[in-house]
Amino acid sequence: MEWKMAWSYLPVNYNSCIARISNTTFRGFFVNNLKGDKIRIRFSNLYSPEQLILDKVTIAKRTKNSSNIEGFQTIRYKGRDTISVGSGEQFYSDEIDFSISSSEDIVISIFINEPTKLYSLCSTWSAKSWYTRYGLDGNFTLEGEFPETDNYELYPALQYDENRANHIYGISGIEVFTESDVKTLALFGDSITHMSYYRDALTHMMTDAYPGKLTIVNRGLGGNRLLNDYTRMSEIPGGGTIFGRAGIDRFIYDIYQMDIPDYVVVLIGINDFTHPYFFNRSGEIITIEEYKEGILKLIDTAHTKGSKILIGTVLPFKKEELIWFDKAESLRQEANRWIREQEESDGVIDFDLAIRDKYTSEIMDDSCHLGDGIHPNEEGGLRMAKAVPLELIMER
Repeated sequence: MEWKMAWSYLPVNYNSCIARISNTTFRGFFVNNLKGDKIRIRFSNLYSPEQLILDKVTIAKRTKNSSNIEGFQTIRYKGRDTISVGSGEQFYSDEIDFSISSSEDIVISIFINEPTKLYSLCSTWSAKSWYTRYGLDGNFTLEGEFPETDNYELYPALQYDENRANHIYGISGIEVFTESDVKTLALFGDSITHMSYYRDALTHMMTDAYPGKLTIVNRGLGGNRLLNDYTRMSEIPGGGTIFGRAGIDRFIYDIYQMDIPDYVVVLIGINDFTHPYFFNRSGEIITIEEYKEGILKLIDTAHTKGSKILIGTVLPFKKEELIWFDKAESLRQEANRWIREQEESDGVIDFDLAIRDKYTSEIMDDSCHLGDGIHPNEEGGLRMAKAVPLELIMER
């Protein structure tokens, strides 16, 4: 028996206060594919300069496709109901006896009473494998239902993003004590991974085909680049810190801080190819050799840690005529040729082939993106998920 992540996402560093809340209940619903009799929560207050006080945290469950929530239990830390998480801290709750099966989803409720500033969040745009609801003016952590409020009433600073997301604060992982042979698949990349459209489609496929045998963690970070730290953007909260450190620098911590996944899927590069042109940073234009070196570094790290690693081809991104497009597209094509031909990784996932237009390889199929030509929608995510060799992952 081992602790395995039933759910885990990266907290995003806004580097500024994005919301002020009080007397509010957060509730998260998480699709679960594990079975066990013990559970624990990973609390997180990364990127906040202030202490976080969680006045009440509960866990419950519900049968898949049911609205009935049952089995409420209080989550504690060192025996205390009120949980204090210091600035920059992450730690696990006390473990509790909690029977869960792969046919049951997990429900976490958090009540914050005193006025609290929020500086980071875990986020999903697809919101199919997990989503959140909020109750204002009360502690509803032990109640099956409560009056709900709109996500963005809490986060007015995030309305710059035309693609609306679901967010949760104060936690970054849920672990179940389960069978040791359960496999973990970690997804690493940029917004295409972070937004979760292909992750959520994979989750649906996983729960149907391999109940109790496979779990997926998301390590995507919107705007992330393989070779350079975040692109500075004054028009968004924090000036761009949400895009994070360079992928080659964050890989070992973000993938291996909590466990060693059996497989890692890497899909990254589009921002390396486009940001230097789009944001007029000519000094950050990369070469194909630099890109190869970065990917090979990730492969070497994964193998050293004991994981197998699959490299995904970079998706097309053309939506409109741009004077620099041919230069960035040439680099993408070179990168994809190399990815398909290299033998250093444990396999290739041809996301590009799965989602590109049938007649024009430099654009995404119009049914597969959110309207910007770059980010996959539900249909795009499904096509990408179908390209992931789950059978291969489960055989090894």
